[in-house]
Amino acid sequence: MKLSDKIIILRKQHGMSQEDLAEKLNISRQAISRWENGSATPDASNILQLSKLFNVTTDYLLNDDFKSDNDLPKLKETKENNLKQIMIYLITLEVMVLLMQIMATIILQNVFFVVLSIIPFVALVGGFEYAYQKNGNETSAIFRKSFYKISVWLGLYFPTRFLVTLAMHFYPHPYSTIIFEIMVVSVYLMLSMIVMLSIDEKA
Repeated sequence: MKLSDKIIILRKQHGMSQEDLAEKLNISRQAISRWENGSATPDASNILQLSKLFNVTTDYLLNDDFKSDNDLPKLKETKENNLKQIMIYLITLEVMVLLMQIMATIILQNVFFVVLSIIPFVALVGGFEYAYQKNGNETSAIFRKSFYKISVWLGLYFPTRFLVTLAMHFYPHPYSTIIFEIMVVSVYLMLSMIVMLSIDEKA
Protein backbone atom coordinates (compact mmCIF):
# COMPACT_ATOMS: atom_id res chain seq x y z
CA MET A 1 0.00 0.00 0.00
CA LYS A 2 1.36 3.39 -0.99
CA LEU A 3 2.09 6.17 1.48
CA SER A 4 -0.60 8.34 -0.09
CA ASP A 5 -3.24 5.67 0.56
CA LYS A 6 -2.05 5.15 4.12
CA ILE A 7 -2.38 8.86 4.90
CA ILE A 8 -5.95 8.88 3.57
CA ILE A 9 -6.91 5.78 5.57
CA LEU A 10 -5.29 6.95 8.80
CA ARG A 11 -6.79 10.43 8.49
CA LYS A 12 -10.29 9.03 8.02
CA GLN A 13 -9.84 6.48 10.81
CA HIS A 14 -9.11 9.36 13.16
CA GLY A 15 -12.12 11.31 11.90
CA MET A 16 -10.07 14.15 10.43
CA SER A 17 -10.66 16.25 7.36
CA GLN A 18 -7.74 17.45 5.26
CA GLU A 19 -8.12 20.82 6.98
CA ASP A 20 -7.93 19.18 10.42
CA LEU A 21 -4.78 17.28 9.55
CA ALA A 22 -3.19 20.33 7.98
CA GLU A 23 -3.89 22.36 11.13
CA LYS A 24 -2.32 19.74 13.40
CA LEU A 25 0.80 19.57 11.21
CA ASN A 26 0.89 23.36 10.74
CA ILE A 27 0.93 23.12 6.96
CA SER A 28 -1.54 23.99 4.19
CA ARG A 29 -4.51 21.85 3.16
CA GLN A 30 -3.12 21.86 -0.37
CA ALA A 31 -0.01 20.06 0.91
CA ILE A 32 -2.17 17.33 2.41
CA SER A 33 -4.08 17.06 -0.85
CA ARG A 34 -0.83 16.64 -2.82
CA TRP A 35 0.34 13.92 -0.41
CA GLU A 36 -2.92 12.03 -0.79
CA ASN A 37 -3.03 12.19 -4.60
CA GLY A 38 0.63 11.13 -4.76
CA SER A 39 1.95 14.26 -6.46
CA ALA A 40 4.13 15.10 -3.45
CA THR A 41 5.71 13.25 -0.53
CA PRO A 42 6.03 14.38 3.11
CA ASP A 43 9.53 15.28 4.18
CA ALA A 44 11.27 13.56 7.11
CA SER A 45 9.89 16.01 9.64
CA ASN A 46 6.33 15.50 8.43
CA ILE A 47 6.76 11.72 8.44
CA LEU A 48 7.77 11.90 12.11
CA GLN A 49 4.78 14.12 12.88
CA LEU A 50 2.40 11.74 11.11
CA SER A 51 3.94 8.82 13.01
CA LYS A 52 3.30 10.47 16.39
CA LEU A 53 -0.13 11.79 15.45
CA PHE A 54 -1.49 8.45 14.20
CA ASN A 55 0.47 6.25 16.65
CA VAL A 56 2.19 4.26 13.91
CA THR A 57 5.84 3.64 13.17
CA THR A 58 7.70 5.42 10.43
CA ASP A 59 8.49 1.95 9.06
CA TYR A 60 4.78 1.40 8.43
CA LEU A 61 4.41 4.74 6.66
CA LEU A 62 7.44 4.26 4.44
CA ASN A 63 7.18 0.52 3.76
CA ASP A 64 4.75 -0.42 0.98
CA ASP A 65 4.78 -4.07 2.12
CA PHE A 66 2.34 -3.32 4.95
CA LYS A 67 -1.06 -3.85 3.34
CA SER A 68 -3.56 -3.30 6.15
CA ASP A 69 -4.07 -2.32 9.76
CA ASN A 70 -3.33 -5.91 10.74
CA ASP A 71 0.27 -5.33 9.64
CA LEU A 72 0.54 -1.98 11.37
CA PRO A 73 3.07 -1.88 14.23
CA LYS A 74 1.24 -0.01 16.96
CA LEU A 75 3.04 2.32 19.32
CA LYS A 76 2.37 2.56 23.04
CA GLU A 77 0.25 -0.59 23.15
CA THR A 78 0.91 -0.97 26.86
CA LYS A 79 -0.29 2.56 27.52
CA GLU A 80 -3.47 1.91 25.52
CA ASN A 81 -4.14 -1.31 27.44
CA ASN A 82 -3.65 0.53 30.73
CA LEU A 83 -6.08 3.20 29.60
CA LYS A 84 -8.66 0.55 28.75
CA GLN A 85 -8.23 -1.02 32.18
CA ILE A 86 -8.63 2.35 33.90
CA MET A 87 -11.79 3.07 31.93
CA ILE A 88 -13.26 -0.37 32.77
CA TYR A 89 -12.38 0.16 36.44
CA LEU A 90 -14.04 3.57 36.55
CA ILE A 91 -17.16 2.32 34.76
CA THR A 92 -17.38 -0.54 37.27
CA LEU A 93 -17.27 2.00 40.08
CA GLU A 94 -19.99 4.00 38.33
CA VAL A 95 -22.17 0.89 38.20
CA MET A 96 -21.63 0.45 41.93
CA VAL A 97 -22.68 4.06 42.52
CA LEU A 98 -25.77 3.41 40.38
CA LEU A 99 -26.63 0.43 42.60
CA MET A 100 -26.25 2.68 45.64
CA GLN A 101 -28.68 5.13 44.08
CA ILE A 102 -31.18 2.35 43.35
CA MET A 103 -30.93 1.14 46.94
CA ALA A 104 -31.35 4.67 48.32
CA THR A 105 -34.42 5.28 46.13
CA ILE A 106 -36.24 1.96 46.30
CA ILE A 107 -35.17 0.40 49.59
CA LEU A 108 -34.30 3.35 51.82
CA GLN A 109 -36.60 5.80 49.99
CA ASN A 110 -34.35 8.58 51.20
CA VAL A 111 -33.68 11.56 48.93
CA PHE A 112 -30.70 12.63 51.02
CA PHE A 113 -28.84 9.39 50.29
CA VAL A 114 -29.64 9.73 46.58
CA VAL A 115 -28.11 13.21 46.51
CA LEU A 116 -25.16 12.00 48.59
CA SER A 117 -24.52 9.12 46.17
CA ILE A 118 -24.12 11.58 43.29
CA ILE A 119 -20.94 12.98 44.87
CA PRO A 120 -18.69 9.92 44.24
CA PHE A 121 -20.01 9.73 40.67
CA VAL A 122 -18.98 13.35 40.05
CA ALA A 123 -15.62 12.60 41.67
CA LEU A 124 -15.04 9.66 39.27
CA VAL A 125 -15.77 11.79 36.21
CA GLY A 126 -13.62 14.63 37.57
CA GLY A 127 -10.75 12.24 38.28
CA PHE A 128 -10.89 10.84 34.76
CA GLU A 129 -10.89 14.33 33.24
CA TYR A 130 -7.95 15.39 35.42
CA ALA A 131 -5.93 12.36 34.31
CA TYR A 132 -6.83 13.01 30.67
CA GLN A 133 -5.78 16.67 30.85
CA LYS A 134 -2.39 15.64 32.22
CA ASN A 135 -1.67 12.68 29.92
CA GLY A 136 -4.20 12.87 27.09
CA ASN A 137 -3.32 12.21 23.45
CA GLU A 138 -5.12 11.34 20.22
CA THR A 139 -5.70 7.74 21.28
CA SER A 140 -6.93 8.55 24.79
CA ALA A 141 -9.37 11.07 23.30
CA ILE A 142 -11.27 8.14 21.79
CA PHE A 143 -11.51 6.44 25.20
CA ARG A 144 -12.52 9.76 26.76
CA LYS A 145 -15.45 10.10 24.38
CA SER A 146 -16.62 6.54 25.07
CA PHE A 147 -16.23 6.99 28.83
CA TYR A 148 -18.36 10.12 28.87
CA LYS A 149 -21.09 8.54 26.75
CA ILE A 150 -21.33 5.56 29.08
CA SER A 151 -21.21 7.87 32.10
CA VAL A 152 -24.14 9.88 30.77
CA TRP A 153 -26.42 6.83 30.64
CA LEU A 154 -25.23 5.50 34.00
CA GLY A 155 -25.19 8.74 35.92
CA LEU A 156 -27.96 10.99 34.66
CA TYR A 157 -31.08 9.02 35.62
CA PHE A 158 -31.19 9.62 39.36
CA PRO A 159 -30.19 13.31 39.23
CA THR A 160 -33.00 13.69 36.67
CA ARG A 161 -35.38 11.84 38.98
CA PHE A 162 -34.40 14.13 41.85
CA LEU A 163 -34.97 17.28 39.76
CA VAL A 164 -38.35 16.04 38.52
CA THR A 165 -39.32 15.27 42.12
CA LEU A 166 -38.49 18.83 43.12
CA ALA A 167 -40.39 20.22 40.14
CA MET A 168 -43.49 18.19 40.94
CA HIS A 169 -43.76 19.88 44.34
CA PHE A 170 -44.81 23.00 42.45
CA TYR A 171 -47.49 21.07 40.55
CA PRO A 172 -50.73 21.71 42.49
CA HIS A 173 -52.76 18.77 41.15
CA PRO A 174 -52.44 15.13 42.26
CA TYR A 175 -50.62 12.77 39.91
CA SER A 176 -50.14 9.02 39.77
CA THR A 177 -46.89 7.11 40.18
CA ILE A 178 -47.10 5.97 36.55
CA ILE A 179 -47.32 9.57 35.29
CA PHE A 180 -44.36 10.52 37.47
CA GLU A 181 -42.21 7.63 36.17
CA ILE A 182 -43.11 8.47 32.57
CA MET A 183 -42.07 12.08 33.14
CA VAL A 184 -38.78 11.00 34.73
CA VAL A 185 -37.92 8.64 31.85
CA SER A 186 -38.92 11.23 29.24
CA VAL A 187 -36.80 13.98 30.78
CA TYR A 188 -33.91 11.52 31.33
CA LEU A 189 -33.92 10.43 27.68
CA MET A 190 -34.18 14.02 26.45
CA LEU A 191 -31.31 15.25 28.64
CA SER A 192 -29.17 12.21 27.79
CA MET A 193 -29.58 12.77 24.04
CA ILE A 194 -28.74 16.46 24.40
CA VAL A 195 -25.55 15.66 26.35
CA MET A 196 -24.62 12.90 23.87
CA LEU A 197 -24.97 15.31 20.95
CA SER A 198 -22.83 17.82 22.82
CA ILE A 199 -20.13 15.19 23.38
CA ASP A 200 -20.13 14.29 19.66
CA GLU A 201 -19.84 17.93 18.64
CA LYS A 202 -16.93 18.66 20.98
CA ALA A 203 -15.05 15.41 20.30
